[in-house]
Amino acid sequence: MLLWLIKTMRDYALREKYNIKNINNRIKENRLLFEISEITEKEYKKKHKLLLGELENAKEITEELSNVRIAEVQ
Repeated sequence: MLLWLIKTMRDYALREKYNIKNINNRIKENRLLFEISEITEKEYKKKHKLLLGELENAKEITEELSNVRIAEVQ
């Protein structure tokens, strides 16, 4: 039971918090908002920098978590 819970938590983190596709979509959305003048260049650059940091972090965490092997207790 504990093993299942650990795997479920790991998978949830990968899907939700560190979803690379979702972060890339937010980067594109930010760019589009800037291009259609919904946000200023300053706002765009600030959010873009934050999103790039989030993306880098997500890639690192995703790789680390995907390499973790959870040993099953017999």
